[in-house]
Parts: sequence; C-alpha cells; structure tokens
Amino acid sequence: MRTALPRPAILRSFLAVLCIAGVLTAAGCATRAAELGPGGESRDASAVTAPGADSGIALSEAAPARSQVPSTREDVVNATVSLVADDPIAAADRAQDLAEQRGGRVDSRTDSPSVDDGPASASLTLRVPAAEVDAALDEFGTIGRVTAVGVDRTDVTDQVIDVDARIAALDATVTRLRDLLATASSTADLLAAETALADRQGELDSLRGQQQSLRERIDLAAVSVQITETDTASRGGIGGAFADGWDALLRSLTAVGLFLVAAVPWVVLVAVVVGLVIGVLRLRRRRRARRS
Repeated sequence: MRTALPRPAILRSFLAVLCIAGVLTAAGCATRAAELGPGGESRDASAVTAPGADSGIALSEAAPARSQVPSTREDVVNATVSLVADDPIAAADRAQDLAEQRGGRVDSRTDSPSVDDGPASASLTLRVPAAEVDAALDEFGTIGRVTAVGVDRTDVTDQVIDVDARIAALDATVTRLRDLLATASSTADLLAAETALADRQGELDSLRGQQQSLRERIDLAAVSVQITETDTASRGGIGGAFADGWDALLRSLTAVGLFLVAAVPWVVLVAVVVGLVIGVLRLRRRRRARRS
C-alpha cells in the first residue's frame, strides 16, 4: 500500500527535477559554444585545402587575424596648396628644394613659361614625410602668397592589418609547402606541392608589393603644388603704372619684330615680281624706240 505524498513535497520534487534539467541543458550549450567559432561555424571550418589535395596534400591555412588593433592610427595624407609668385619657375625650384631638404622627393613637375599674353605657371607633385607635412606647408608660404591650402587624411589602419595578416598566413603556408617538398614520397605529391608553392609564392610576392606601396603612401604625404604668376592688374601706384607701361612697350616691340621677321619672305617675293615687271616694260620701250 502506497503512501500519498503531501502536495508540498510533490511540488518540491518537481522543482528539483526542473533545476537539474536546466543545469544539464546549460552545460550542453556551453560545450557546443566552445566547439564553435565566433560566427557559429565549427573551428575546423577555417581549414582550407590547398591545390594538390587530390594527391593527398592538404594544408590548413590560418584565417587572417583581423582582431588585432594597432597602437597608432595609420593615415594616408594628401595635401594641396596654391601659390602666387612673381616668378613661378623660380618658386617651383624653391618648393622642390624645400621638399628634398626634408627627405622628400619630386614625383612630377610641369613648367609653363610666359608666352604672349599668357602668365607663367608651374605645377609640382611632391612627396614629403607625413610627420612634417604641416611644417612643409608653412614653409611654402615663404616662396609665394598662399591662396588656398587643404589637407586630407584617410584612415587605412584596417587595410594595413588585413595585408599584414594575409602575408603572415601565406608565409606560414609557403613554409609548410617547402617542408612537403622535402618529404614528398611520390612524383604526384612533388608536382602538386610545387604547383601549390608557386601559386602561394606569387600571391605572397604580390601582397608584399602592396604592403610596400601602402607603407610608402603612409610614410610620405603627397603634396600637390600649383604656382601661378602674380596678376599685373593687382599692381598699384606709380611703380605699378610704370611696370604696366614697360610691359606694354616690350609686348609692342616684340609684336613689331615678329611682324618684320614674318614679312621678310613676302618683301623678297614682291621685290622680285616688281623687278621682273620693270624689266619687261623697259624692254618694250627700247623696242618701240628702235622701231620709231
């Protein structure tokens, strides 16, 4: 004969069973979460089979460690500055000297001397150490009057981390492939390892080139300098009027000289034609005089 339990005892037993089931469920979920990666995928999903897997060669490439955070921000700096100077060509020489004195260089330069009524100008693309770009822009103000200046900083920290991580992963893969080449037991494995090594080495060299280019862009800021000639209309006073008159005289003399030089061939041609006509007329007059 069974003795019926009191209702409070039954309730306590039911609650105890529920607590035990909850603990077991939580433990199972924690174990499953430990086996999965951050995205819910198995940790083994990061294994990538390299070319040549059909021959029994498989490589487990580690995914790039994108969670690394650099101690400092990496920026690509681009600056522009517009100057007005009396002699743009000489000012461009001075700007080039300032960049080279700071350890920079000149990537490109275009000089346009004054022609006819067109003002002279110069255009340069300079490379200056990024840490000294502000000081360099201040120095450019000593070679002419600054009319515009701008600085743009682009954050490329994530790009630097990505490239560095991919290089590290490929470097490790290349090392493992070289070890496989040394221990290959068959011709098929040897050929597969050589093919995979060539592919990975090509990718590694390309990434290293990107890394070098990116690092150069970070270390050296690009500064675009535009220099134009001082507008003569802005000259005032007696000195400005005299300078304008002198310039007008020089332009007039230049125009007259060019006209004379261009007219010489025509003058010679006209002189020859006139001489021939005069000669023919004189011959006719002589013949008429003899007949009469």
